Amino acid sequence: MIRIIPEPMLLEKREGALSLCAVRILADKADQRITDALRRLSIPESEDGKTISVSHGTDGEGYALSVNENGIEINADGPAGAFYAVQSLRQLICENGRSIPCCYIEDRPDLSYRGFYLDISRGRVPTLKKLKSIADTLSFYKINSLQLYVEAAFTFRELRGVATPENALTPEEITELEAYCKERFIDLIPSMSSFGHLFALLQSTEHRRICELEDYEMTRNYWLERQWHHTLDPYDPRSIEVIGSMIDQFAPLFSSKYFNICCDETMDLCMGKNLGKDKGEAYFHHVEKLICKLREHGKTPMLWGDECMARPDMAKEKLPDDAIILNWCYRHKVAEWIPRMFCERGFSQICCTGTSCWENFIENVNISCGNISSFASHAKSFGTVGLLNTSWGDFGHVCPFNSNLYGLLMGAEKSWRVDSRTDAEFETASSLLLYGVTEFNMADTLRALGTASSTCSWSDFVVWHSATHLEEKDATLKFGYGPRGENTAEDAASHAELCRRETKRLLELGRNDDVICDLILSARAIELMNRLALYVNRIDGYCDAEALQKDFDDFISDYSRAWLRDDKPSELPVLEEFIRNITK
Repeated sequence: MIRIIPEPMLLEKREGALSLCAVRILADKADQRITDALRRLSIPESEDGKTISVSHGTDGEGYALSVNENGIEINADGPAGAFYAVQSLRQLICENGRSIPCCYIEDRPDLSYRGFYLDISRGRVPTLKKLKSIADTLSFYKINSLQLYVEAAFTFRELRGVATPENALTPEEITELEAYCKERFIDLIPSMSSFGHLFALLQSTEHRRICELEDYEMTRNYWLERQWHHTLDPYDPRSIEVIGSMIDQFAPLFSSKYFNICCDETMDLCMGKNLGKDKGEAYFHHVEKLICKLREHGKTPMLWGDECMARPDMAKEKLPDDAIILNWCYRHKVAEWIPRMFCERGFSQICCTGTSCWENFIENVNISCGNISSFASHAKSFGTVGLLNTSWGDFGHVCPFNSNLYGLLMGAEKSWRVDSRTDAEFETASSLLLYGVTEFNMADTLRALGTASSTCSWSDFVVWHSATHLEEKDATLKFGYGPRGENTAEDAASHAELCRRETKRLLELGRNDDVICDLILSARAIELMNRLALYVNRIDGYCDAEALQKDFDDFISDYSRAWLRDDKPSELPVLEEFIRNITK
């Protein structure tokens, strides 16, 4: 089998096969990272082995890979191109073992920036070991940038006692991850909330005085509160002092030329202390100060585009020419005007897609595949910097990273080869490379579980529970099946059964690896959520609270073990308490 992901520009299958029992690496003039990557193939080296020769120029991501019965030849534009040739070789070995078919591959990417964005602030904070594993996955599929979304997930001095090594990354961990990513041609870009979304900072006794909404008190569910009402007062001089100090601690840990200051969803701006003032003037007043601080560290600013989209002419006037707008949209189909608006005004932009994992226990490929495909097409058409594929953690980040892989792969595929075929052959290859499954099409399982989530998503339940139990709203508020109540009890019961079938199919693989175990956990969770919807609505046959609670308790025990395998404790205790009391 020869199917490389992302799809190469040119792939020719030729007669014969190459046996790789032992190899001799000829790469004396190559970047050391290429030699290291070849040695990670774990093929014994011998002077009598088949030759792998590598040559590359000084810059560029293009490469040619030739496999014949006598050996392998890699010629690349630059070190990155040679590295990506090795990743294609790795895939040939994964698919065919050490007898790989003779072939010729010529390749280069459509988009120069191919990024992945991982929320580590609203539930899960991965361990350093897991972050390195994620970097390995990204590099395998030729993704060249990683951003980690940080609110309180770093041990800032301003969050002493809140952001601890048990629930946040340390400077030493960032430094080690930075070096690991660089070895794999991944630009680790700092990304830090610096305007809105500052829940932990602005709820602290020391810093709540710089909040736009003075003396704000929480009234809703914890995860809902995390997303709203925590915007800085841009005119208080202490705001830039505090955020500037955080940038000073964070920026020097990264060699990247970029720094993402975020600055999105400043919902409360001019709604409190600055009521009546112009929101645009207030917004760019703070943003300009942030950019001045970045310049002290030699960084180029990135920021999310929603506030700039609301006032594009002012953004063009206030932002420096090198600022990069992160233009996000997570709908199934992205309208062309969304990137065109920034393009026509001369902004540099990155199109930001989503894996649609943040409302459920599993990604929703029914949405994400269309989102990624359509936005990637626009990114190429409008000559944008590239594509940044996001994985957010709203509502406690209940979706395990391993239940989010297909969207990651789609982002890699479409940012490298925008017009590639994501057909049955692609799904067969992804089943093997991502999941190690050849018995059935894993994309079918993911689509089924995404559909099953529609009758009772985690986010819908959290919002309903907060409204009926915490916000003093009507306690008899009906819980609908789906965000608009478009489904029925019959649908929920059918989806619970669908989850049981998919769980059984995954169990029958007889595998105990992390990826399959996490997918089984996600399928179990979606079944339980559908049963919960039926229980809340008092449907006959689903009213046994004791049985439902026991199954939730069993689930959270297994789920917590899986969480702690890959992630720091972080906010797991909050999630455990909520789920253990879910039917009460």
